[in-house]
This record gives sequence, structure tokens and C-alpha cells, in this order.
Amino acid sequence: MITPFDDLGRINLPVARQLVDFLIGHGIDGLVPAGTTGEGLLLGLEERRQLCEAVVEQAAGRVPVLMHTGCITTADTILLTQHAQKAGADGAAVITPYFYLLDDLSLFDHYVAVAHAVPDFPISIYCFPRNAQNDISLDLFLRLHSEAPNIISIKLSSADFARIQEYVEASQGNFSPLCGADGLALAALSIGAPGLVSGNANAFPEQFRALYDSFLSGEIELARQHQRCINQIRSILKDGLHPAYFKAVLSLRSIPAGRVRPPMRELTAEELAEMEESILQLGLL
Repeated sequence: MITPFDDLGRINLPVARQLVDFLIGHGIDGLVPAGTTGEGLLLGLEERRQLCEAVVEQAAGRVPVLMHTGCITTADTILLTQHAQKAGADGAAVITPYFYLLDDLSLFDHYVAVAHAVPDFPISIYCFPRNAQNDISLDLFLRLHSEAPNIISIKLSSADFARIQEYVEASQGNFSPLCGADGLALAALSIGAPGLVSGNANAFPEQFRALYDSFLSGEIELARQHQRCINQIRSILKDGLHPAYFKAVLSLRSIPAGRVRPPMRELTAEELAEMEESILQLGLL
């Protein structure tokens, strides 16, 4: 989920609730607030707590809420993860601690500490080495899953298809490797990945729902058509490089998502006009 802001730069919780209903109404099966697309690492701890409570309350059990709780410190990650559990979230997504390069022992200790602090609460590791610097190898994940059985999932935000396949083949139904690369959605499903965590789905959730449904029903050529459309969406919206693109589309769809938080920047008038024209040409609005 993107995080809506008002004109003063504060989280707009009423619009966040509106977005929850919009996404669920267009067939999304679960919500991940305060992640990369949600500018989560630009939010204060209290803001992240408020957002969690609002999303969980608005979802009202209709779909699972996997709250992103990862922070640069283990202590803050534990605090947010414990809060997510108390607030009624269905699990937590936890990015690897970022900026500092950490070895496997440091990462192992971090995730075990978080998981043991909430032993009955599902944890999904969020692996995005391009942004967070630190990676989770398959060997490390398997050791974490063995030590802390509530670590039951990993989101792989990588365009390395062989990497996703490696995790899928090792999972054997014991954990869920989720695809975090929208361009690989159909390919990941075809080798057994159970699902996708998508940023572009904020803007056009129905395309992702349609791809998933057509794949499940065996309509593979139709699924390919939806993947091609998603790839065009990715190109127009710069694949989430600037969350401002997602917010601009949502505003066109009557969700006043507002501005992005600095140092993120707004779209220029030229970028906005080009995006709107490209979307209209695709017939998406």
C-alpha cells in the first residue's frame, strides 16, 4: 500500500481507509502497509503504529494485513512487530536492516530476536538487497525457519528469476516464497510461487487480479495478455521508482493520495501529462 499524506505532510488516515476499501473491492487478497511503496522508512514509529491500527481496523478481517515493521535497529523492529500483533495484524513483513553491511550471523541474530519476541506471530522476511544492502541467502533463510518456525515467508524483490525458482523448489510447502518483481508475476506463478507482493497493484489492482485468476483457471494465453499489460503499466509508472506515480494515478481514480514525503519528489508537470496520456492510450481509465 502507498501511504496517503495531506497537504501538511501528515498521514491522511481517512484516505488510507478509503484505499483499503478500493484495493479489497478490486480483488486484492492481502495488504502490506508501510513498505517501500508506502514510504514506510520515511515514517516515524508512532506514524507507523497509527497506520497499522487504521488499516487493520478498516480491513476488518476481510483480507490479511501483513504490516511492514522492519527498522534499522533490532529494538525498534521488535517494538513495531509487537505492536502489529497487539493491533490485530495477521503478520509482519521485516526488511533486512539497511545501510550497514551485515554478515549472516548478524542477520541471523536479528531475525531470531524479532521472531522470538512474537513466537505465535507469522513473520515474512523482506529481501530487497538493491535498496537495503543486505541479502538473505537460501541457506540463511532455511536456518532461520528452523530456529524460528514462525518465520514462514520471504518476499524476494529481485529480477533474478533463478533466485525465485531456487526458493520455490526448496519450499516444498513449508514456507511461502513470494515474488516481489511485477515483471515476473506470471513466470513466478508458473513455477509454483504462491503469490505476488506488488507496488503497481496500488494503481491498477484489477490487472493483477485478472492475471492471477486467468492463471488459476488455466487460461495461460489470457494470463500472458495481462502480464503484457502489467509490463506496460510498469513502464509508464517507472515500476515504482517514484511513489508519486502511484499516487497520481490513484488521484485520477478518486483516491486523493496526496504528496510524497521529502526527500521523495513530486512529478513535474511534463511527467504528469506524459503519464496521463500514456494511461489513456492504454484504455486503463
